[in-house]
Amino acid sequence: MMKKQLFFALLLLLALPTMAQMRSHHGGYHGQGTTLTITSTDRQGFWLFVDDVLQNERPVRSICVRNFWAEDFHVRVEIDNRLHNCVGQYVDMSHSQSLNIAQYDGLFGLDFTQAHIRPELTMDLIVATPQVVVPVEPPMPPAPPMPVDPCMNEHDFNGLLSVIAEDSFDSGKLNIAKQAIAANPMCVRQIATICKKFDHESNKLEFAKYAYPYCTEKNKYYMLNEVFDFESSKTELSEFIRGL
Repeated sequence: MMKKQLFFALLLLLALPTMAQMRSHHGGYHGQGTTLTITSTDRQGFWLFVDDVLQNERPVRSICVRNFWAEDFHVRVEIDNRLHNCVGQYVDMSHSQSLNIAQYDGLFGLDFTQAHIRPELTMDLIVATPQVVVPVEPPMPPAPPMPVDPCMNEHDFNGLLSVIAEDSFDSGKLNIAKQAIAANPMCVRQIATICKKFDHESNKLEFAKYAYPYCTEKNKYYMLNEVFDFESSKTELSEFIRGL
């Protein structure tokens, strides 16, 4: 039994170098990254793009990029000259590759090469950073406008009514009412309330005519008809408004 164990252990030790060679030969198989080396025959500077991601910040004449994985990558080089010649192709990076930028009749191409390349720049592969989409909260709808009270402030209006009531004559009440509404526009209800403070129909009609331009509810002015005792007053007010 001891001899069999020693025999299998010896076989395992002999196999280890062979496995390491196979791992190296396949250029990073079993998790190790492969490398891509590119050089320019004409020693012209170039930029290297891998899957449209720029790898070098300045033009180089040769470059080695490490840590590829077993997958096809689109390799593109842009030559640093006035013509901005550009060439690209898919490269199988399941094993390390060396490419040479060659020129044929003024056109550039990529050739695989076995030549030993001493890269001017060695770096790890730069991949595109996935964009994080941040959800944008929709803007809050604007607050509905606050309803505007068409009437004069009730506290001030009640004070006005007290002042009007203190005057014993319709003429005085009329003057006070005209002064108040000229400075404080009122709703139909308030205008009607003031009209009822006059003793004479003529003063009610005069104030109703005077107050019309200052009324905040002109579309409801027909409601003033209730304050008049005579139909003629209602007709005269309607004709006055139509004539404006």
